[in-house]
Amino acid sequence: MLINEKSPVIKAIGLMSGTSLDGVDLAFCTFSLVDERWSFTTEATETYSYTDEWLEVLKNLHLKSAPQIFEMDASLGRYYGDLINNFIKKYNLHPDLIASHGHTLFHQPENSFTTQIGSGAHISAITGLNTICDFRSKDVALGGQGAPLVPVGDHYLFADYAACLNLGGIANISMISEDGRRIAYDICPVNMALNELTQRVGKAFDEDGILARSGTIIPALLNTLNALPFISRKEQNH
Repeated sequence: MLINEKSPVIKAIGLMSGTSLDGVDLAFCTFSLVDERWSFTTEATETYSYTDEWLEVLKNLHLKSAPQIFEMDASLGRYYGDLINNFIKKYNLHPDLIASHGHTLFHQPENSFTTQIGSGAHISAITGLNTICDFRSKDVALGGQGAPLVPVGDHYLFADYAACLNLGGIANISMISEDGRRIAYDICPVNMALNELTQRVGKAFDEDGILARSGTIIPALLNTLNALPFISRKEQNH
């Protein structure tokens, strides 16, 4: 994996399935360490939309029994493995490893648990590649909110920026605190809520933010949201 100790190079495929069920995102990136500083290049990307069958399964899986959930965990891992093999073949890639976040089924860090499905063992079995997975669990066990990798990536790859804001299913931020620590925390729902609202009017998503820009603020609702205990917390998990 590492060419030599002075100039390591890591070629990795990253897989992400968003909580808003937009699809499966794959990226092939090369990470290089030069003069004690990491950099990266993105060499190939692909988004695979979920089939109607998988959308139906994933939307309702949280209501199923434990055996059904574990069965789908394995099935989704095999599905991801097949997508990765197609991705590798299409772009003639030679990755060192796969990093798979998986699809979040349950996430309650306040109750000290989180669950992502899409078995890494099955991905590895199908692709024949080392697969890193289950990113969230230890961070949650330590009292965090379950997003330990983004702050690390921000620290090593985007050190020139004081803060990095990610607008995904949930908005989260990584930043340098007043005492010099890198801290990170969730802010509020974003695409999870926006996609739900746009789908109610027959659209998959709010393209170019047209619907959002046409709306008006409801002061009473905004005040209610700003009064949530999470918003007024002085110290966030990091």
